[in-house]
Amino acid sequence: MTGATSGIGRAIALLLAQNGAAVVVDGIDGEGGNQVVEEIRQAGGRALFFRADVGNREEVEALAAYALEQFGKIDILVNNAGINVSIEERGPIHEFPDNRWDEILQVDLDGVYNCSKAVLQSMTQHDYGRIINISSIVGVIPLRNQCAFAAAKAGVIQLTKAMAIELAPFGINVNVICPGSIMIPKVMDSMYADGRFESILSHIPMKRPGTPTDIANAALYLASEEASYVTGAVHVVDGGWTCGFARDW
Repeated sequence: MTGATSGIGRAIALLLAQNGAAVVVDGIDGEGGNQVVEEIRQAGGRALFFRADVGNREEVEALAAYALEQFGKIDILVNNAGINVSIEERGPIHEFPDNRWDEILQVDLDGVYNCSKAVLQSMTQHDYGRIINISSIVGVIPLRNQCAFAAAKAGVIQLTKAMAIELAPFGINVNVICPGSIMIPKVMDSMYADGRFESILSHIPMKRPGTPTDIANAALYLASEEASYVTGAVHVVDGGWTCGFARDW
């Protein structure tokens, strides 16, 4: 479970653990990761923390080796780790910082590739696996001044479909979740800053932001046997945002 130290990743880790999964919590925030592990353990679950940067292949390989050493096999991978530019860094492509393009693609897209490859030896050996990638509605309908994030998240969707085709013969299902506007601190500090709350809600037919639990519930379904015939699917969880603009004008 990558990017599991807060927000959506934390919610998914907690819910999977509540439903019997032994969870390796990955992230670069050691304090946050250990807090999630403690929450899981206090609830009677099994969890360990491992710090790995998903953009670094050596660290990712060490993460997979650690999970195998501790639990014997890897049944589920959730690729949740992701980054974006701050409000201050956003701008059109001709002004976009090159270093931020490289960093975002390395984490948001390369990270999915790196982590998936690292766990596939175990999954193919057992002819079983569930890979759940977390993209974004920005990968479906791009937003302005976030070209790297839009490109990476669109790439995650197509990578998911390619993986689903290639891995189906091994009993491995690969799906992607595209969250909409979710109530986590970094979203509240960016999307809803400066009095933009009502403006953003005008794009959402359900007239509310989502919660990390909304995404975790989708992930739990995709990780379960109830989704055994689901692969290569794009699960948009956005309150209707991508159905079309819901404004009254």
